[in-house]
Amino acid sequence: MRRFMLLMLLLGITLLGAIVYRTDMSEVWERLRQLGPGSMLLVLGLYLAGTFSMTGSWLLTLKPVTPSLGWLWRLWRVWLVGNALEYTTPFGTLGGEPAKAILLKRHYGLRVRDVTSSLVLTRMTDLMAQVVFISIGFALILGADLLPVPYRLAAGSGLLLLTLGAVFFFIAQQRHVLGRLRGWLERGWLRNRSLSEKVLTALDAVHDIDDQLAAFYRTDKRRFALSVLAAFVEWTLGASAAWVAVNALGYPISFADALMIEAFLALVRSTLFFVPADVGTQEGALVLICSAVTGSPVAGLALAAIRRMRDLLLVSSGLAIGSHYSLRDRPVAERELDEEATLVEAPLPPRTR
Repeated sequence: MRRFMLLMLLLGITLLGAIVYRTDMSEVWERLRQLGPGSMLLVLGLYLAGTFSMTGSWLLTLKPVTPSLGWLWRLWRVWLVGNALEYTTPFGTLGGEPAKAILLKRHYGLRVRDVTSSLVLTRMTDLMAQVVFISIGFALILGADLLPVPYRLAAGSGLLLLTLGAVFFFIAQQRHVLGRLRGWLERGWLRNRSLSEKVLTALDAVHDIDDQLAAFYRTDKRRFALSVLAAFVEWTLGASAAWVAVNALGYPISFADALMIEAFLALVRSTLFFVPADVGTQEGALVLICSAVTGSPVAGLALAAIRRMRDLLLVSSGLAIGSHYSLRDRPVAERELDEEATLVEAPLPPRTR
């Protein structure tokens, strides 16, 4: 896996180098200077609002807590730490998601299995919102006839696979697939084996998470719908940031054009998710779609540079917050929670079988 990630990183760097070599970097720099501090702050503000919207989507799936501004602030800081680890470690999501669960357990007293189920649900709601958002953008791209037929076919195939994947995982989470997997293991490979207490605990946790997922879809339809809506707002805020940025760079575009740009980028990133930090793939996607929309590859590379600035700010903030958590003693965090009385201890949903 490490060798594969390294290979993908090298290929991404090669692609990025080719893009930079073929683009007039002096014009890119001039366009970025033209952006101005006011427009840059507005763009970053829209991206920042998007992170809070994404955190709100996560908060709605976290059943043991009552949604509040205090919990939104806590989850946002934890989200930043996980996001930073996804960018700076070779493990990607495998490094960021466990860190979120560990931080919420150590500093806020939440159970790992409760946090894990909420993270799975958040991935699902975000995926559903992403499919809707990309579908709108792809329809606009087809209507504007921007891309050559091969690119449209490739984009359409990617959207189809993404949609089928979302449908599959949505159905799987409602049909107790994790629990059935445990039963299959116990009747097959694990049968007549002496299992340690840790293995049995892990299997019980998988069973409980499976039950929580199914129960959430069955009994919390309103929170599920609001979580999808919050995730969709996050994607829309990203398109708004692109709209402001590209116009401020000196390329007049409509909001529909910005939707096409953001949707195409989201589709490429979700398809090539295995490239670390989207190095090269993000720049290539933006140069391609912005060239089609504005007629200039400079717009795409300048927008890519702005997004990298956003990523740098988020990652540095996440690492700083992570350092603060590592130095912070747990009793202080628990006393803060006791004072605000926002933590609600909720029992696990009853097993459905």
